[in-house]
Amino acid sequence: MNPQDSAPFFSRSQATNTDNPLSLQGRFGRLSSIGWYAFVHLITFFATIALSLTMGIFNLTTLSMDHQFINTLKGIAGLGFAVIMLLYLYFLMVITVRRLHDMNRSGWFILLFMLPLLNILLGMYLLLGSGTAGINNYGLPRETPVWEKILAWLMIILMLLSFLASSSMLSYMVGAGDLDMPQQVIQKGSEYF
Repeated sequence: MNPQDSAPFFSRSQATNTDNPLSLQGRFGRLSSIGWYAFVHLITFFATIALSLTMGIFNLTTLSMDHQFINTLKGIAGLGFAVIMLLYLYFLMVITVRRLHDMNRSGWFILLFMLPLLNILLGMYLLLGSGTAGINNYGLPRETPVWEKILAWLMIILMLLSFLASSSMLSYMVGAGDLDMPQQVIQKGSEYF
């Protein structure tokens, strides 16, 4: 019998990678959290579209919604949408708590999202703040896989392109004389609803 086998003091600890990204324990860096946010949003979007098509709420041939939309939501489709929404909120909570852990903050800080103005500041803090280098109260930093980096950068690029498109459209409308005051911006933007 080797002395290294019997005494844990002399044995080298084997680092096991048992990080489950869907659990509340662990850490997410910036790119990991953005990548997982994008993944959860995409899955929720496609699940909602699939449920709408399955239940006949949305028709692809006419690109229209069922005129009995409210009555449809009262039935089994409403239960399906509620399940999708609950899963969506749970996974967003998991990602946010893991991002807070990366910054060596308690997951209970997520309750600040319920307060107006503080929710915006917390979102900016989570997006722009750097995580703890090395080990903190919540463990070692998690390495970001390549697919998370790619998805995160795609999400960042799409967000920047959408801001650019929105601002250029608004600038064009103001320059063309279609919009003169902020009230008209709201009226023109909401007249389709």
